[in-house]
Amino acid sequence: MPTDVRPPTGSLFPDLMNAPWWAPLEALSRHAGAAGGRADELTLDLAVALAVAGHADPATAAATDLLSGRSVLAEYAGRPLPGGLAALVRRELARVADVVRRAGAAARSAGSHGGGGTAPHLSELAEGRLEPWAATHVARLAEALTATGEAAPSAVYLDLLGTVGSGPVALHAVTRWRSGRLEPVLHPDLPDWATLVGLEGPLGSLARNTETLLAGGRANDCLLYGARGSGKSTAVRGLARRYAEGGLRLVELQPEQLDSLPELVELLRPQPLGFVLFVDDLAFEADDGRYRPLKSLLEGGVTHRPENVALYATSNRRHLVRERLRDRPDPLDDDVHAWDTHHERLALADRFGLVITFPAADQRAYLEVVRALAAESGVGAKDTELDELALRFAEWNNGYSGRAARQFVDTLLSGL
Repeated sequence: MPTDVRPPTGSLFPDLMNAPWWAPLEALSRHAGAAGGRADELTLDLAVALAVAGHADPATAAATDLLSGRSVLAEYAGRPLPGGLAALVRRELARVADVVRRAGAAARSAGSHGGGGTAPHLSELAEGRLEPWAATHVARLAEALTATGEAAPSAVYLDLLGTVGSGPVALHAVTRWRSGRLEPVLHPDLPDWATLVGLEGPLGSLARNTETLLAGGRANDCLLYGARGSGKSTAVRGLARRYAEGGLRLVELQPEQLDSLPELVELLRPQPLGFVLFVDDLAFEADDGRYRPLKSLLEGGVTHRPENVALYATSNRRHLVRERLRDRPDPLDDDVHAWDTHHERLALADRFGLVITFPAADQRAYLEVVRALAAESGVGAKDTELDELALRFAEWNNGYSGRAARQFVDTLLSGL
């Protein structure tokens, strides 16, 4: 929702009430039982607004925004609601359900008059943009919104609040932390671990730690270290594909956003899901102070660290902070603790509970990755011919690495 839009006073679900399709939906609901004319016009307005927003029908739109929009109920995702607040939820969701049902009746009435009517059918307006597991949650709540019975939608909503939480993480496997808000990544790149040939050891360690996180145990923060193109970032992004249905969410943040880590962690604390905070290509200069919030998160502080959050960072540097000979303390410097300060910066990587090394690919490993990717992509070539072309490509370009293998197969597919 744009930051300059003020949510309706007293609304438990401000994003829903400010959705561009909500106003025409409410207007149409007031014309239930009317014939033609104004109802036709309002149905058309609603159909356009829903289609632009990518929703299939009014009930699906309402269910999607109820689950993924902002809500004052987010802090209760993992615990029971007070009795008074629960009553407000029942009342407001009953109102939403009434609007959805009445608008549907008005649209059907508009389409049945005037020789077939000019109003479109409010169904299958757009293809779903959600993964099957998320679409299942939306369909369940949408069905409750169209069913009779005041308690039905609130009971389903509160059950989902306790299992998938609220906000973008409820329906999206990958989100991005930006300007103090979580934004859904609508088209995430979620690679299959099957393409990471020869990395069974590192992937096994990463999987075990992630499964500990999902089981509610104390998972380690992870530093994935290795040469460029060795598969570090692909491994982390592949976690969302592998574990999203089981409750894992990947939250991407840039190194320059590390100062807002405490705010992000507190936002995720009440959610009933497991979160991997993903920082790619993490590295610091010697005089860079951005590592301090990261150090505080890794070491802990006076605030209890939630057990549903772990930090996974990738880096080409084992010690994270660039070290030059000229950065070492001057023996004539009057700072008697200069070496302590120096080592405190260099020891940042030691604060990760788990360091996973991704080995650089040699020629044999490179060719194994090429063959696996070629088979997956349906590239028709003999192994000897494929190997020869792949080796030539590596010599002319970026050497032996998983990234070079991917680039080579992409080049073959493009006909170049």
